[in-house]
Formats: sequence, C-alpha cells, structure tokens
Amino acid sequence: MARPSAEISHSLPLGVLLNAEYPAQELIRLGVLAEQLGYSSFWYTDVRMLRECYIGLAIVAVHTKRIRLATGVTDPYSRHPAITAASIATLDELSDGRAMLGLGLGGAGFRELGLARTLPVAAMRESIEVIRGLLRGEQVSLAGKVISLDQGRLQFPSRAGVPIYIATQGAQISRLAGALADGVLIANIVSPAALDFYLGQIADGAERAGRGLGDLDIHLRWEICISEDEAAALQTMRLRLAARLIAGYPRWDFLGPLGVQLPDAFTEIAQRKDMRQAAAAAELLPMEVVDASMVAGSPARVAARIAPMLRPEVSGVTIRPHACTGTGTGTGIDNVMRVFVQDVMPRLGWRQAEVDRTQAAMTC
Repeated sequence: MARPSAEISHSLPLGVLLNAEYPAQELIRLGVLAEQLGYSSFWYTDVRMLRECYIGLAIVAVHTKRIRLATGVTDPYSRHPAITAASIATLDELSDGRAMLGLGLGGAGFRELGLARTLPVAAMRESIEVIRGLLRGEQVSLAGKVISLDQGRLQFPSRAGVPIYIATQGAQISRLAGALADGVLIANIVSPAALDFYLGQIADGAERAGRGLGDLDIHLRWEICISEDEAAALQTMRLRLAARLIAGYPRWDFLGPLGVQLPDAFTEIAQRKDMRQAAAAAELLPMEVVDASMVAGSPARVAARIAPMLRPEVSGVTIRPHACTGTGTGTGIDNVMRVFVQDVMPRLGWRQAEVDRTQAAMTC
C-alpha cells in the first residue's frame, strides 16, 4: 500500500534493479551491499539468453535477511504464467515471504525464440488471473485469448499475497495496472508532464475497478549514472538510450508522453537495427531527449533532476545503476548505488531507516 504523503520525503522506499549479467559471487556481493545500504527491494531482470533470473534471486535470498526480492520483469510469453506462479512461490518460500513478482511485456530474445507480443493487455490480464488463482491454492482453468490452463494447481503451499507489480511505458498497460496490480513501475520518465500522464492513466484504471491511487504502490524506475564527471555520466546514458531505442524500434509510443522527438537521422539508423552504429546514433540524440528519459550527472544535478518527480502519489523509487565508462571515471555500479543512498537522496530530505550505518559505509 502507498504510505501517507507526509512520510514520503523522509522514508521513501528505494529499490535497485540489476541486469542478469553477473556471475554468482558478484551478484551475491551486490545483493548484500544493497541490503546493507538500506535498499528495500532488489530487482533482477528476466531476459532470454542472460543468466537465469529466479536462480539469481534465490542466490541473493540465501545471503540476505530483509531485502525484498523481485523479478524485473517476467513476461507472459516466454514463461507460462503457471510456471511463473510456481517459480515466484518457490522464491517466496525460500526467502521467508520476501518475494515480489514484477510483470512486463518483455521483448529481448523474442525474435530468437520465435515469440511475438500478441494482445498484450489480454496477456497481462490473463496472466494475473492465473497467477493469483494458483497462489491462492485454487485449481485454475482458463481458455483465454493468449493464456490457457486446464485444471492447474500448485502442488505445494504458497502465499496468496505475493505482491504483483506491473512495469509499464504504455497507456493501456498503465490503466490495467491501476485496475489489477498491487503496484506499478513507471519506467524511464524524468518529466513532470509525463508523470501527470501516467498517473492519469493509472487513476483511470483504478477508478473503473473501484479503487484509487492510494490502493497501489506507484514506483518510478530510472536508469541512472552518477559521477562528478558530468560529461562522462551524460555520455554513458546517451549511449545507453541510443542502444535501447534502436533495440526497441519501432515501439516508441512512450516518447509521446515525454514530449520529445527524435531527429530523422537517428530514426534512419534505428530502422536498420544496426547496433554497430549505436555510438554514432548517440551523438544525434539531443540532450533534452536524454534528460527526459535518463538520470545522469553529479549528485547535485541528479538530485535537482529527480526532485520534481517525487510527488505525494509516488510511493517508491527503483534505480538501475550504470557504471560511468568515461576515461578516468571508472565508477562501478556499487558506487552509484552507494552515492544515490548516501548523497543524492539525503539532499531531498530522505533519511535511512533500519540501516546499520557502519555496514552501509563498508566497501564490499
């Protein structure tokens, strides 16, 4: 549940999301560090052809005690929702009730597997119906538009209340999140106007379901690079955004709420889907496009960029840290995680809660 607005500036829960690219020992180190620093949730991507998401979360589970563990995010196409229900219930059992299920539409690796994102709203709605029924211990049958299940039932006890979060950059999925989810991750917006748009969509879906915004956890999820070398940090995120836009072409509907347009020369490169030209394409991205979607710069600049986004309706923030790769600025993601908690958020009135400050200051 979202907490009262009076508490937000002081105790806003923070999460960290990592890509499933880390060897086991490095993943353990980063998971333990996240808990020591006071992050309340640890999200791990579920991407085809990368390291297995649920195994990674299980490894972190056995090396931590408090931090919540979430898929960031699982899709309804590459995993049947019944398999997802069994997987998240197993993680929840292993972690003593710390699991959260992040759902999204996915996409990376779909071409290689011959998958298509058909009827996304129906796929998400039907997935939630199946997963919640199975977690309640029910026998579930569904002949849906996308998902089918014939008398499925989990063969072990599960917690019915595992929270389900929907990650979104689209209007329809935002409305669905408002209607059905326990929480929502609004991804890659650093624009008050865009936040207004998404909150409106979520509120519309919630109202149709007889709910309100206060019935959901509404989290902002940013990709972020922090360094005193602002030029290097901005370039790191400019390159990241270029690669993401090229990979996602032509699914660029999320640019509309951001109020930005891409140069024609960039679009021509993206149409060719040639990642070898990502660096050249990045140079074509105006800084206002980067700033509308990514968070980058010194701690002072980052704090100033995100301050207008921390509205009373926002009940959490999750960051995906990126190492600053500029010459002489070898800042790893562990340092970005640390600086965000210990420098950026305190500038905005945030206080650490339930953190051993000696542990938090340790270099892992």
